[in-house]
Amino acid sequence: MKFKTISSLVSAKVGVDTIDAFCHVVPIDLTSIFTGYGLLPAVISIEAQTGNWDAIGQTKTVNLSDGSSVKERLTQYQKPDYFSYVVSDFSGILGLLITSAVGEWWFESSDLSPNSTLIRWSYTFIPKSLIAIPILWIVNKFLWAGYMQSVISNIQIQLDRTAGK
Repeated sequence: MKFKTISSLVSAKVGVDTIDAFCHVVPIDLTSIFTGYGLLPAVISIEAQTGNWDAIGQTKTVNLSDGSSVKERLTQYQKPDYFSYVVSDFSGILGLLITSAVGEWWFESSDLSPNSTLIRWSYTFIPKSLIAIPILWIVNKFLWAGYMQSVISNIQIQLDRTAGK
């Protein structure tokens, strides 16, 4: 049975072209950007990664600071504009609430500046039940959306450093 999904979207403008932004973000060290937010855990390691994270179907296990883990599978890879992945096998408390989640990233160049990219990231939770929907809405609104903003800000800082800003 399909239930209503819960989504968030964040964006940031960075001072590098789309190719540089894409090539930095797609294979990024997740421990450098997912540093924890409130009750939400940090990423502490990646294991069992297949490939360079540049082809559909590649997978990895993401280990979190609360002892839980998730699996990610790359579902789309359209360099330098877009990539997406599915997150599944949540071993922590979220595993009780969601079947999976979908992350999508867009990289759009600015007509005004060739060395400027708008990065957009959406994340959609797929709930397991009707009961999970209001809980996920609260988690998303008060924790996950802030975590996403923190992550994209960390990316923006990294890319601005590479651009010499």
